[in-house]
Amino acid sequence: MGIIDSISTGYRFVSQRPGLLLLPLLLDALLWVLPRWSISPLLARLADFYTGLAEDPQLAAGSPFDLTQMSELLDAVGQTSNLAQFLVNSLLYHVPSLLTTLPGIKGDHPSVEVDSLLVAGLLSLLFGLAGLLIGATYMNLLAQNLPIGEGQKALSVNILAARIVRHWLRTLGFLVFVTLGLMMIYIPGVIGVTVLALISPVLGSGALFLFVGLVLVVLLYLYFVTTALVLDDLAIGRAVRRSIHLVRKNFWITVGFVLLTTLISTGMGLLFRQVTQWHTLGVALATLGNTFIGTGLAMSLLVFYRTRILAMQQQETEGLA
Repeated sequence: MGIIDSISTGYRFVSQRPGLLLLPLLLDALLWVLPRWSISPLLARLADFYTGLAEDPQLAAGSPFDLTQMSELLDAVGQTSNLAQFLVNSLLYHVPSLLTTLPGIKGDHPSVEVDSLLVAGLLSLLFGLAGLLIGATYMNLLAQNLPIGEGQKALSVNILAARIVRHWLRTLGFLVFVTLGLMMIYIPGVIGVTVLALISPVLGSGALFLFVGLVLVVLLYLYFVTTALVLDDLAIGRAVRRSIHLVRKNFWITVGFVLLTTLISTGMGLLFRQVTQWHTLGVALATLGNTFIGTGLAMSLLVFYRTRILAMQQQETEGLA
């Protein structure tokens, strides 16, 4: 099954099961009701630091980026910052949320300003852990409604809850594994790029480009790990190996799937931004539309992953025969 077929199949499943939209809709409603946990005081202090650097002509001239623009960007981000957005895990579990995509639409809702770095870190951790659990629940609900995959279907509530907690814990283990692995790449990479930049700015820029490309390739090879954890109920090691094997055998079609789904999500986000201008009704319609688009893309990911696995298994069986 190709990219377009996977996407159309994903949306067909979601259209037949509108209940799958309920969890992300409730999550957006929760983000709307909760106060904004803003870190604008922290970012304002950082912006002031860059403003001070920009006042020194020598430092401003030697900086690789515009210090004034960086200060203005930090101020803008601080105005819409909300630590509660960590409740939405769109990176690993592809949970859609309009309020995370367009944080500015919340407007002048009450906010709690966090001016302690320690408190901000603890809140981010707590919201992030809860977001992983919500994400594991969301993807398990999708997997239960997809009639393919190695994991069991039609589970009782108790068994499904136990499986969600197991997948949550495995995801935490996977994140620790990825963080340690990226640190092993990041530290020598940054040192190498810095040394080359001191020798020649051109060499430094080229090395930085290669370094970023390497990190992106590594993340691409791990793209299907959480899908394998949930849909096929695999342990961390097997899920990592399966994701790497799938991408290695289907590299360009995987790149095409990631790019196309990202393009759809980004394009629809721009459209929904315009719809939110219709005040409360517009926000409600945009939230519903964004949830349907995002859930369809998440289901498409499961379909694409599983049909690629089945195709590879069939090829391997035919090769042995």
